[in-house]
Amino acid sequence: MTHIRFLFAFVAIMLLASTAVQYAAADDDLARFRVGIAIGTDENVRERMEPFRVVLEEIVDRPVDLYLIDTMGGVVEALAAGEIDYARLSPAAYGAADAVCGCVEPLVSARPDEDTERFHAIVVAPRKEELTTLDDLKGQSLGVEDTRSIAGYRVPLANLKHEGVDPWSHFRALIQVADGVEGIQAVLDGRLGATLAWSTMTGDRDKGYSAGSLTEIHKANRNSISKLAVVWQSQGIPFSAHVVPGKLPDELKRNLRAGLMELQETSGAAYAEIEPGLPGGFMPVVHSDFRAVMRTFEPELQVVFGR
Repeated sequence: MTHIRFLFAFVAIMLLASTAVQYAAADDDLARFRVGIAIGTDENVRERMEPFRVVLEEIVDRPVDLYLIDTMGGVVEALAAGEIDYARLSPAAYGAADAVCGCVEPLVSARPDEDTERFHAIVVAPRKEELTTLDDLKGQSLGVEDTRSIAGYRVPLANLKHEGVDPWSHFRALIQVADGVEGIQAVLDGRLGATLAWSTMTGDRDKGYSAGSLTEIHKANRNSISKLAVVWQSQGIPFSAHVVPGKLPDELKRNLRAGLMELQETSGAAYAEIEPGLPGGFMPVVHSDFRAVMRTFEPELQVVFGR
């Protein structure tokens, strides 16, 4: 899975603002429905998103306008400023939006398949009788990813701190690795005591579960999984967040959630454009489902990032 990244500098600037940003549009201003799309380098996004825009008009029963925005950070900014009424965010971007304005509400999240709803940050260690808990790993070296990584750095460090385990004092050293697969290989080779990685934690455990770092290790060497153990996992994190401003009328939010839940069945083409990498359909989500990511924005927990 491509690591979910986001611009923490943008969030820091917004959090330092002296006044809170409020959602500006009133209910009676919703003659048109404004959808923000992070375009990145995709020059054909408007044409690709047309099937989704057309279906969305039927769901919300009003004209839908696409607002093309360069970055995910720009989408968060537009939501906070009340300039758009709907967006598809990464989990990290949802956490950023909540930290900036507390003004958005998640409706649905997409899944990679019907049996997998979330992913987890995990700590992987050698499978040994004496290494079954985090306490057993005290004094060991821990593989971590780049400081911007969600599952490989920010979520596990913040949530371990939340649980009373300071990673910097608990482990002998935090050693940077390219990704969870490299970290697990270092554990197998005896070069690391444990490593951070990610997993869906669903499916066949003997095959490394349905997706994640352990799955890739299993594909490379089927004998490796039996030598590894997951000694800690974060709360599950939804793969995406389709959000609206919380001040939208409740009836509109209900209709929108219901329409999105049926989207894959009613218009597979529209669904595929808005969620091309997650073909398993939508599931309903609520604010607390993103708690593991939101903790990475809590000042008392962010201290683990600055060392």
